[in-house]
Amino acid sequence: MGHNHNGNGVYGRLQQRLDRMPTGAPDSPVFQAILRHLFSPEEAELAAQMPSLISLSALASRVGRDEAELDAMITSMAARGLVLDLTRGRTRFVSLAPVVIGFYEFTFMRARDDAPMDELAKLFDEYLFQDPDFALARSIFQGSTQVGRALVREETVPDEGTSEVLDWERATRIVSSASSVAVSLCPCRHHEQLLGRGCDAPLRTCMSFGQGAEALIRAGIAEWVTNAEGLGILEECKQAGLAQIADNVREGISYICNCCGCCCGMMSAIRDAKIPGAIVSSNWTAAIDHEKCRGCKKCARACPADAITIVDNQGKGLRKYWAVLDADVCIGCGVCHEVCRYEGHAMLPRARRVFTPANTFDRMVAMAVERGKLGDLLVDTVAGAGPQAMARALQIIERMPPARAVRAIAPLRSVYLRAFLAASHAALPKGNGVRSVANGSTSKTPAGATQEGQS
Repeated sequence: MGHNHNGNGVYGRLQQRLDRMPTGAPDSPVFQAILRHLFSPEEAELAAQMPSLISLSALASRVGRDEAELDAMITSMAARGLVLDLTRGRTRFVSLAPVVIGFYEFTFMRARDDAPMDELAKLFDEYLFQDPDFALARSIFQGSTQVGRALVREETVPDEGTSEVLDWERATRIVSSASSVAVSLCPCRHHEQLLGRGCDAPLRTCMSFGQGAEALIRAGIAEWVTNAEGLGILEECKQAGLAQIADNVREGISYICNCCGCCCGMMSAIRDAKIPGAIVSSNWTAAIDHEKCRGCKKCARACPADAITIVDNQGKGLRKYWAVLDADVCIGCGVCHEVCRYEGHAMLPRARRVFTPANTFDRMVAMAVERGKLGDLLVDTVAGAGPQAMARALQIIERMPPARAVRAIAPLRSVYLRAFLAASHAALPKGNGVRSVANGSTSKTPAGATQEGQS
């Protein structure tokens, strides 16, 4: 009975491990059913013990397993999208996939005959979207730092503003410069197709890059394409009216999703769960010229975030109706600009640049701080990646505004702080001021390095 699913057995331990991740995994009978479909009891036991990133040899030592036997088990789990395996030199590293972005997507990124796909589609639909409280959406999208950010369509930006679109904000640059490019089925549209309600947008549209692409290709989850073929897929998606949503980092961007408003889970969080910040906006926002707008409704139908409505203008213009933008909901993708035949839409730079984390680790720390899971992240980091990653986490916290840094570490004092500082002090450069932050005071924040903005 060691693998019962009442919260105390192996599946309960796996759920608790997944819930410690920044994006979370709230428990429910439906989620327990999903875990039982995807993980064998032996795999669930292994996954429940995985830190955020660990070498295969270190994991074998940690769980007391033969490394060759464990290697075969990890390969099988990677092929089913339950873990990510990366190689650096001759060393193989493994990381447990979160629910989102993770094994939900990896489950539906290809057609499969080795899993009960129709049943999984129904279970994931209930867990992700039918919960009346949107428990998972609230867990994933709380806070201001998210897993995905919108990319503005470069062609919608005025010529005088194109120099303000940086390389990591350009979809074409991300695709053309990637060391490896892979493509798979859009998991959201494939999931909806299995439920009998998918739209007619292109399906082979989900692109991944670099080491992430190589891992997915190796696992058979995605297929390799050239950079030129990737650019062709990107153009096809733009022509189909899809919005480009990328990894919310500046360095090592691992994916671009091409999203419709009807199937995308992130868009659903905005439209249905009423979480306007579920996708971080681009550094641009739409603007509507009411002298040119004819109220034709095309922009409202095309907007994937449901940020545009058509209203009666109460006699204020020549036409009875016009489009109105909700700036708080607009993700700055530029799709509305593309469909307007009357030049009634423009893309304007936001008054203040949106914060984008430098890399995946920085994003995970920021998300963990906002969601009250910094202690969980640090414990997992100490068990896997070691003091260097811990030192990096401390440095990220130091660059936060002083009040936020103090709030971030306050919950750790009674349980984690001594071990946290002891493990990382040896790896920290002298004079970095970490001790002062840990004591509740603050060191001087480096110029320009804040969570609120960046140059």
